Amino acid sequence: MAIDNDSPKYPLVLSDRTELVGIPSKAKGYFFDLHDVIWILDKNISINLSVLHNFLSEHSLFGCLQTLKFYATTLSSSHTKNVIERLQHMLRETKVNEITDVALINYRASLSSSTEWYLGVLRGFFKRWYSLGYPGISKEIVNLLDGWRLKGNRKGDAVKRQDPVQGPLTDIELQAFNEGVVKAYELGRITMFELAISLTMSNTGRRPIQISHLRVCDVICGRNGKDEPVYFLNVPRGKQGDGFRSQFKAFAITHDLWAILMAQAKSSLLLIERKLKFKHQERESSQLTLFSEGGFDFEEQDRQQAPLFPDQNFALKINSLAEYREFLNTDKIHISSAAVTDTLQIVIEEIDVKSERTGDSLWVNARRFRYTTGTRAAREGYGDLLIAELLDHNDTQNVGVYVKNVPEHVQRLDEAMGLRLAPLAQAFAGVLVDSEKAAIRGDDSTSRVRTDEGKGVGNCGEYGFCDAGVPVPCYTCMHFQPWVDGPHDEVYKALLKERDSIREISGDLEVAAILDRSILAVADVILRCDKRKAEMTKPDGVNDV
Repeated sequence: MAIDNDSPKYPLVLSDRTELVGIPSKAKGYFFDLHDVIWILDKNISINLSVLHNFLSEHSLFGCLQTLKFYATTLSSSHTKNVIERLQHMLRETKVNEITDVALINYRASLSSSTEWYLGVLRGFFKRWYSLGYPGISKEIVNLLDGWRLKGNRKGDAVKRQDPVQGPLTDIELQAFNEGVVKAYELGRITMFELAISLTMSNTGRRPIQISHLRVCDVICGRNGKDEPVYFLNVPRGKQGDGFRSQFKAFAITHDLWAILMAQAKSSLLLIERKLKFKHQERESSQLTLFSEGGFDFEEQDRQQAPLFPDQNFALKINSLAEYREFLNTDKIHISSAAVTDTLQIVIEEIDVKSERTGDSLWVNARRFRYTTGTRAAREGYGDLLIAELLDHNDTQNVGVYVKNVPEHVQRLDEAMGLRLAPLAQAFAGVLVDSEKAAIRGDDSTSRVRTDEGKGVGNCGEYGFCDAGVPVPCYTCMHFQPWVDGPHDEVYKALLKERDSIREISGDLEVAAILDRSILAVADVILRCDKRKAEMTKPDGVNDV
């Protein structure tokens, strides 16, 4: 049953009263002093204004800070930060203490075609500065800026070039990442927290700030018209500037991802509830005893509004249930968007998957996953409006790059190409064994992996239940132990034939390409077997030159 996830409007009475001294930022719960060098605008954004203080004259600094106050209190923190960064860049480049026509002309001359958009950002700021009536910007400056045609920020260049490092991932790379993350979790190399963040990013293409703002109530299992279960995330919108968790958009997810996020929700609730119970008992008794439910009323609404990815350091500082409820109006109890990005980088270092295009370790970030989401949608024939909806854009001005540059990632994978790509992709995750006797469960006939024709190709080293359809998924599983003398070439040719058959029947190369990573894994096993056979037949004492 879907749960209403509107944030409760608890009274915003922050425990730290010193925070109320200052100007309230657009983000609830954050305050800054106009004359401070550092402004903290929200959980993610802290801005150093030292360049403004060092360069601008007294009257220009006054006008500038008053205008920035307008931005910080009425517009998004990210937009305010962008304006300040562009302004400070201009001051460093021109070394002026007043905004004059000469300073602007010189600054424009210093910019390239790819950075001229910096001045476009400043044009809006200077015009707002003038309209607010603060000193420092003249009518002549506004007229000069209005007369210029400035190049905008180039969008989607990495998508157009299909950049193998910065652009969208191929289907094989995306599958490799997802499988690598799951494998790392099974091996205990990453936590449930890291698994959940990584798969949410790769499966949804949402921005880090959207993932950081998720709460338990956003992970939903509903029913469709046929009374079948459907799973989705109610994702807070990230760039619309209407405030913390003020708008949402549903995004369909798989049952597997839903189950992972529910496990993460349980972990998050356990952390918070244990902390609050501890603080409650601390106040009730001077001795630490076993907790009881009496006197502690952590309601269902409190549980549903708990952050899916809490800032553990901040959560440990909360002293009472009442204080917890106060902070639900802010983003303070959530992890920062920077922490989401950092988590992804930690994970990618742990899984160390390879790109079949470069042969190097796969590098990913949130932007690449967004590019991938848009690219895959374009390949499936979605138009501008649907892609904009999928990527949570307000309009279609930035989605044309996907529709106009539909990539040919999916190629006709033949026998020779598969063997060439296999060493780069490294899709095989198991361990090659010389024979069944050398396998972990070689003495257990139920562990034997067979082809559809009943021929043995290896053993499964996992003692748990597996419902995967053997043998194809086994080749990308870390528990698989293929035999050196197994008929892997037959499996390989059968998969290529099946791929071609699917393509002919469906007329869709995308559908057929689902088998590609398994094909590359089998090809990898064939190459490893050939190498091992050569080693086994080599006379003793003979070494490679």
